[in-house]
Amino acid sequence: MKVKKIAALALGAAMVGATVGFASAQPTVPNIPKDFFVNADGTPNVKIVVGSNAAAMDVASAADIAVALGSLLYTTEQVEAQNAYVKVKQEIPPAHIQDWTIYSYNYDTMTVDHNLTDLTGWATAYEELPGDYWFNGTAYTANYTVWAGGFTASVTIPDKDKTGDDQTIDWHITINGIELVSKDPAEWDGTMPPKDADIQIPAGGVEVFLDYVLYNYTVTYTTEVRPEYPEWGVPADYDTVTDWYIGDAENVAADGGTIVGTYDPGVGVGETFSVFGNTYYVLSVGNDTFTAGLDKGTAWYQVGQPQAIEGTDWIVTVLDISIIDQRALVVVKNSVTGEESDQLILEKDNPRDVFGDGRVWLTLRDTFVGIDGHLIASIESQVDVVDYTSGATVVYDGKTWEMTIKTNGTYITNITLTNVDPLEGNPVDIFGTYNLGYSFEIKFLKESDVNYDINGDGNITDTSYAVAYAYISLTEKEPTILEQELTVGDEFEGWTIEGIYADNIILKPVTGPITVMDYEVDLENPGSNLILVGGPVANSVTQYLVDEGISQVDWYNSPGDIEYIQDALGGYDVVIVAGATRTETKAAAEALMQYLAGL
Repeated sequence: MKVKKIAALALGAAMVGATVGFASAQPTVPNIPKDFFVNADGTPNVKIVVGSNAAAMDVASAADIAVALGSLLYTTEQVEAQNAYVKVKQEIPPAHIQDWTIYSYNYDTMTVDHNLTDLTGWATAYEELPGDYWFNGTAYTANYTVWAGGFTASVTIPDKDKTGDDQTIDWHITINGIELVSKDPAEWDGTMPPKDADIQIPAGGVEVFLDYVLYNYTVTYTTEVRPEYPEWGVPADYDTVTDWYIGDAENVAADGGTIVGTYDPGVGVGETFSVFGNTYYVLSVGNDTFTAGLDKGTAWYQVGQPQAIEGTDWIVTVLDISIIDQRALVVVKNSVTGEESDQLILEKDNPRDVFGDGRVWLTLRDTFVGIDGHLIASIESQVDVVDYTSGATVVYDGKTWEMTIKTNGTYITNITLTNVDPLEGNPVDIFGTYNLGYSFEIKFLKESDVNYDINGDGNITDTSYAVAYAYISLTEKEPTILEQELTVGDEFEGWTIEGIYADNIILKPVTGPITVMDYEVDLENPGSNLILVGGPVANSVTQYLVDEGISQVDWYNSPGDIEYIQDALGGYDVVIVAGATRTETKAAAEALMQYLAGL
């Protein structure tokens, strides 16, 4: 059995650190190895030396360096994480829903579709491509105009709209009669395919069918429940399985299903449904007409407390409530225009058109006394209530769409939306889900390269002959992301998760002083690496290194430097952090702190 260890995120205590604001012009820090500062076991490998003549600012700089050094004082160990999981993610590239070869010029289409026997006129350049190799639905014998007028593509985007709270209404999209608009009109005369072009779908070229009648249906199929064992004469055994679904008529047809009942007859009075994501509340249904407004749901209104209808400029104020009679006295005002309604009485479950023109409808649903003694009304609201008939329009993503409405007198059964505005681009965005794109391909093959008489003229020459194709492709806009959580014992791509391991961070508390005075340092054997804060005036150890010629920096004129000296004292390394003044020393200390933060 294959097993696999998977590393998880680090766990354990957080590291000690500090947030510091650094100067804008910082000294350059040389490449100082991490083991200069800390041992492999996480304990400090350095002492910070402050001069006995140091100013208070130098002492503060030494303290800042000590704090920054603390962020390195830890070690790690690998441990098995308990009750942990790991998340694996797979990105599947956008799928090609469908590809159409709309133009094809090659040996097969010449000899089969066009029945040519004489190929001496085979094209040798883009400009020679013929104009009658567009697809006509069965063969590549049409011209561009015939192809463009006959092109049809269909696709379904599931679960885009809803009835009530059920997100179950699919968008069945049909595209008819597209046109190509060359990026370089001068090179294209409408015969052969353009090299690069936008797709233009004219007005009326896109239909979106929303079917609000949903069915319970079944799909029956046969599945193998026992494989055959021919060596023993045991035949395979099969069983019939029936799966149940809910969907519209197109779903039933696509699945080869059988309708067993009606799940939802459509959208009736008092119900909500959505068109292109906008939710409507239905007030009445007629013959291929309905009256509805944008549904704004139900909200609680306290007496005397103005409250906006969500997503609108309308403010509702409840002036009084009768709990016994289940009535509420209200007034509605537009917060932008200042327009205000008369006072009106809402009665339970009786819709009221506030202004008489459909802009605001209110329905009282309940009244009660809150726990704090305040009177509260539950009021349902709709705005922009209008009578919808075929020809009415809605706007989606900046484009206008015309509705064709079908009802049975009691229920809205379906709505078809047709684009009023042309859609153009390469690709054309199909409702944020798909791309409809155009591409062109031309290839050449030289007779002499393959030692073959391609055009059949009896000669093998250096002439190259063309084949060409044009495509329309419908692809997903975004990749599909699959995520899976795995725990110990789970299997993944043939592997079994044996354990989930993490790096446990173990802090190493400082048990002794790491900041010392210069007179405490044994120059023959300091016992550890040293960070000297301050120049030769402030720090006697720095002065010693300058006098011995070990330090090479002109500290008396330094703008702030960091000097790294290996084997400086008794085999130990030294870093000097200093400048001509205490301000320059502070700048050097800040640069070192930032360097430590990056280790």
